[in-house]
Amino acid sequence: MFLIMSAAYIEQELRAEFGPLPPAFLPLGNRRLFQHQLKRVPKNKAIFLSIPQSYHVEEYDENWLKEHNVTLLPVPDDLSLGESIIAAIALASQPMDSELSILYGDTLLSIPEQKNVIAVANTDSAYNWASISSPVSSDCLSIDSNDLNLSSEIISGYFNFSSPRLLIQALSQNHWDFLSALSTYNENVKLSTIQIHDWMDFGHVNTYYQSKTKFTTQRAFNHLKINSDWIEKSSAHDIKIQAEANWFKEIPYSIKHFTPQFLGNTETHSNYSYRLEYLFQCALNELFVFARLPEMVWGQIFKQLSLFIEECRKVSPPKNSKVDSINALFINKTNERLATFCRARKYDNKALWHFNQCEPVSLEQLVSESTKRLPSHSEASIMHGDFCFSNILYDFRKNKIKTIDPRGITTQGDMSIYGYIHYDIAKISHSVLGLYDWIIAGYYQVDLDNYKINFNLPNTQHLETVQAIFLDTLNIDYQLSESEIYAMQVQLFLSMLPLHSDDPMRQNALLANAFRLYYKMLETEL
Repeated sequence: MFLIMSAAYIEQELRAEFGPLPPAFLPLGNRRLFQHQLKRVPKNKAIFLSIPQSYHVEEYDENWLKEHNVTLLPVPDDLSLGESIIAAIALASQPMDSELSILYGDTLLSIPEQKNVIAVANTDSAYNWASISSPVSSDCLSIDSNDLNLSSEIISGYFNFSSPRLLIQALSQNHWDFLSALSTYNENVKLSTIQIHDWMDFGHVNTYYQSKTKFTTQRAFNHLKINSDWIEKSSAHDIKIQAEANWFKEIPYSIKHFTPQFLGNTETHSNYSYRLEYLFQCALNELFVFARLPEMVWGQIFKQLSLFIEECRKVSPPKNSKVDSINALFINKTNERLATFCRARKYDNKALWHFNQCEPVSLEQLVSESTKRLPSHSEASIMHGDFCFSNILYDFRKNKIKTIDPRGITTQGDMSIYGYIHYDIAKISHSVLGLYDWIIAGYYQVDLDNYKINFNLPNTQHLETVQAIFLDTLNIDYQLSESEIYAMQVQLFLSMLPLHSDDPMRQNALLANAFRLYYKMLETEL
């Protein structure tokens, strides 16, 4: 039995940024923490995840857990750790003579193979950790952080017991105090400590962001270097990287406070790189998909997004500046990329598609009908070019956004900081209304066969309310109709199809979503 203990809500500081979540449901790397934890669980284990009884698991999370053979254990709220373990074991109804592994819900580490072990690690964070000496004895446990030093071994959140029955007895003998029960268990079955070198703790606001940086660094590609001070992007003279750096250098001071500090660029005969200040904030895509923020907070975030777009709109390009036309940003790109996609899939763009029992429509019609509804009233100004949730960080303390990864280049390959704000509005809309980040996170169901599509995305009352707040913001600030907003998204989703050829199922979902948005566009005109 492998038990992930996540039956208490995250602490208040984390709750202020993510809402009331069990720790294993925290966002990490565009997934939930439990998804990364489960990858490390040894094979052929019966896996259980405890949650607070008051926590409502959304259907899409519940489906994902069922698909991966994880059993949820709703445990009464406000129990101590020891009481919660007893309750979880009782609810799991597993044999008492089979071994039990316990992993704290806020912890990520490599799972040791040994039995009867306590995983330990070193830390330089001064929280109320439980320290332990080795070998374990009845008087070696301490929850007093005052005595911790750099050589202290602290309990890092993983345990294995060969006898769950003896653990239950030990808990009963120690008033359900888990740490004291470890000493009692050790008197009957010897526990040993094992040093963990890749331990990451997500249970406190500081350690969450430190561990997230460590996790991101481990997964970074060769062209990306990250530490606690800066992030460096590099390439073998890729014009895209140079264009990004140029955008950060050329934007006026009125825009710079919406970006991390630009720390310069370096160019050699074989490489080009630039650095930005590293910020610890979460990107909006993780907050949108995985957090439970109040609707009021989303209203504040949308106002900040609007402020950025407003500042961009105030700056017109100098005469003879390189600026893409609206046609180049939408229509031309959509037609070219859709043709590439259809050739690769051997699709006829005139063939009728049947989507979710809706009136049949062809890809050619999706393009032509959305083109008719594209906004035409737009003046050139500064443009980010990829202003979507994954490229926007949010600082809760300051109520400010910071945007990264600008486009900075025209479709003809000229470096430019200018374009049209309607394109940036389309990009942010494809996150909020197009639910792009939900698709990337894997929260969709799609069945595509012979020009027939069945498609489903998460839909909650909270999500609908947030989307309505967003639409109101756009309508007030930019006088865009819903039909125009959805038309731009239809084109964006069609144009991105060839870029996702590495994952045919995700590509199917993005295609299906273009149809969904097309019918949304038509609905707004009824």
